[in-house]
Amino acid sequence: MRCLIVGTDRLGAAPAVLRQKFGVREVIHWDGRRKKLPESLPKGTDLIVVYTNFVRHALMWRVKELARETGVKVIWLRRGLSELEVLENAV
Repeated sequence: MRCLIVGTDRLGAAPAVLRQKFGVREVIHWDGRRKKLPESLPKGTDLIVVYTNFVRHALMWRVKELARETGVKVIWLRRGLSELEVLENAV
């Protein structure tokens, strides 16, 4: 599974936690300060994790739009990975 993480400056333990909980094998990271909005998602993206408190609003809305167009599942986190405990069975 290929995962796009949007927001936050550093990933920390996110790749390891996503690998353990959801079977993510590859992580792509877009920091939340990105000025130019993306035209598309990276090819083969299966899951998107958005840190809503660490991302520009315009980027967040664009990612939501792209996910809707492509049918990719999005997990919205406010602060951090501890919220994944609740969502573990959601994906």
